[in-house]
Amino acid sequence: MYEAFFGLTDIPFRLTPDPRYLYLSPKHAEALAHLRAGLVEPGGFVCITGDIGTGKTTLLRAFLADLGPNIATAYVFNPALSAAELLRRITRELGVTVASEGGADDVMDALNAHLLAERRTGRMSIVVIDEAQAVPIDVLEQLRLLSNLETSTEKLLKLVLVGQPQLAAVLVDPALAQLNQRITLRWHLGPLTYAETVGYVRHRLGVASGGKATRVFTRSALVLVHSLSQGVPRLVNMIAHRALLVAYVRRRRRVSAGAVLAAYREIRAVPLRRRSPARRAGWAAAGALAVALVTLGIPRLGRTPETPPAADIVRAEAAPVAPVAAAEPAPPSAPEPLRPPASDVEPATADLERLLARADAERSARAAVDAVFGMWRVAGLRADEKPAPDRLVAIAAERRLDDLHLTGNLSMLRLLDLPAILELRVGEAHEPRWVALTAIDDSRAVLVVDGVRTPVDGTLLDRVWFGDAHVLWRDFEGLGPTFGTEARGTNVGRLQELLTRVGLYRGAATGVFDPATTAAVLDFQRSRLLVPDCRVGRLTRIILYATAGGYSRPTLGAGTGGAS
Repeated sequence: MYEAFFGLTDIPFRLTPDPRYLYLSPKHAEALAHLRAGLVEPGGFVCITGDIGTGKTTLLRAFLADLGPNIATAYVFNPALSAAELLRRITRELGVTVASEGGADDVMDALNAHLLAERRTGRMSIVVIDEAQAVPIDVLEQLRLLSNLETSTEKLLKLVLVGQPQLAAVLVDPALAQLNQRITLRWHLGPLTYAETVGYVRHRLGVASGGKATRVFTRSALVLVHSLSQGVPRLVNMIAHRALLVAYVRRRRRVSAGAVLAAYREIRAVPLRRRSPARRAGWAAAGALAVALVTLGIPRLGRTPETPPAADIVRAEAAPVAPVAAAEPAPPSAPEPLRPPASDVEPATADLERLLARADAERSARAAVDAVFGMWRVAGLRADEKPAPDRLVAIAAERRLDDLHLTGNLSMLRLLDLPAILELRVGEAHEPRWVALTAIDDSRAVLVVDGVRTPVDGTLLDRVWFGDAHVLWRDFEGLGPTFGTEARGTNVGRLQELLTRVGLYRGAATGVFDPATTAAVLDFQRSRLLVPDCRVGRLTRIILYATAGGYSRPTLGAGTGGAS
């Protein structure tokens, strides 16, 4: 969406655990060192804990990706398995052949024989349990029994537990005393400091731009990102991604504190641990002091990067450096912290999450796709069609529709004005749920959740939707692949007719992408807050068809199919 505008080749702040974007802060580097030390430790477990969103899974993926061919891995991320299912899962992933009718003793014997054979050839085996805080006690005890597989000098199986801070409380249960004693390497991942947050943001921008666009965020914007996220990487990603969208819509080449604040207002319903009243009062006072310093023009004093310079949150945007800055007023004080955890969430949120939790991933995807197909008045999914996201392009093409997969926000969906399929994340569920967005106004949206039409508040939707959407659209005039000034022929002629209908082109439909056509395309893109690159791609076409009108297309304004 905004990558080309900022000189990026990828979206830098995705929520998926991509090892390419791993930022090794000192605490993350130490955790990785503990994981690697576990490979050479003669015995015992490794245990890594961390708060929600601190990068445990990304760290784990990076660790696993670096393992050489001589290390076999069983990675278990489903904590709901029984002890027998876990044992079967581990043997299957390690390549152990076990008779289907064999009991637990047979499985353990086969695993022991396999591990001994692997060690004789110089290979090592490791079992990694993610989200281990949710593993039942009897299953954790089964893991301890696996550690009994050993030679006279070393354990045959390396074991790694990764989970949230509750894991530490689980391990002190008297029933797990033996397991707890065998954990020889422990590390806890906490939030990032201010300096680490700055490094984290610039690192991800550098990866996404090949090192060319690391300074997109102003210093004051970075201060505010750290303050609002409290250094939690997942929340940094959410805020930074939305802030890039805000700056893109405003046509600003750098992300300011004002853009960060606007992004925060969109996602302020995201749960986060509560700050103490004293700390909240301290930030409010710092914000008031910032306004006073800006007003009086007192010179800035030097600071170390470890201390978030709260007074700088607004100074860069408030100072009268250029006329543009005046259009972006500085926040008068530090904002309220993000809302508290789910225990304090209003009933409407719990109702939506329960409705989503009742539907499995495939069923919710099928219902969402069928709802959008119904609005387009095309055939629904056949029994043999699996509505997986990676197959949606082909499924839509059979119905003369195209799939635009984007990462955006509600403002972008309002601009496109087409029903969309949204990927939602619910609680601790590993698989996403899918809903159809069928209508939206300034404050409310209508979703189809597992076939049920469900009105929700816009801020409520932000709790479970992080921007991943599929917008189905139709290239009514058959303009073909994306093109620009190099194009000639029928597709250019049809484009010129469209531009005439929206009042931006007054020439003949010559099929030549002449200067008048170029000017008309650029004028249209600027007027709709699109990247003015003179490329007639999917976003330009969707909005151009909507502006020209006369096509049978569903809209979000009406929530029903109809001509626009």
